[in-house]
Amino acid sequence: MSDVPPVSSGGADAAIAKMEATFNMAIEKSAKITELTTAKKAELDATKQRPQN
Repeated sequence: MSDVPPVSSGGADAAIAKMEATFNMAIEKSAKITELTTAKKAELDATKQRPQN
């Protein structure tokens, strides 16, 4: 077991920072997709409206 390198906090911190950046990017992309699909659904709903008598 002496050949196992010690865990350094710098490597873990860097990995966590990379995961956070990736997670934040995914949130931003998800928000944009939600915004676009919401707008498209609103347009579609507006075209389906029947005129009121």
